[in-house]
Amino acid sequence: MSAADIELELKRWRDPDADVAPSGAEALSIEEALEFRDAGNVPDDRDRSLRLVLHVNDSAELSYLQQKRLLFEPDFHDAPTWRREGSKPVNVVPLRREGVEGHGGSAWWEDPSVADLEEEWSRSGTVAGMRVPADLRSFVYKTVLSLRAAGREVTPGSVADSISRWMPPKEAEQIRQWLKQT
Repeated sequence: MSAADIELELKRWRDPDADVAPSGAEALSIEEALEFRDAGNVPDDRDRSLRLVLHVNDSAELSYLQQKRLLFEPDFHDAPTWRREGSKPVNVVPLRREGVEGHGGSAWWEDPSVADLEEEWSRSGTVAGMRVPADLRSFVYKTVLSLRAAGREVTPGSVADSISRWMPPKEAEQIRQWLKQT
């Protein structure tokens, strides 16, 4: 899908009674999607690249959204080997049905796990022992918690590898260099 395609499809999904024509974007099988990704996820002539759309119909599905993502993108914590010139990150789009609330209706920063990381950062400027600039800390919080939930080691390299999955290569490399300064 292109960005315009995803906007149209989101409008249709949010309001099924609206008079919005389908985008024409095609759904791919898992095998086709992985082939496209492994070929570099380079946008085509219509600026379409891979999007992973995950439907969340209730709070139970929301609670295992990360595990669901792992079914379709099992290597999302590792540095991508499929990236090449012109590659785009795989865009993950979680679609929650109306009434499905994240974090029990509270703000994400009120989550005790995030609060612990924020307290560490406020006190020392570090997250899980890594020096992190203020404007990057939310990315690092999410990544640290995701790595821990997957039973993975949390190091500057593992955080940078995971972040590099969904950041443009130049920005991902800047973050990698910053985290290595720890």
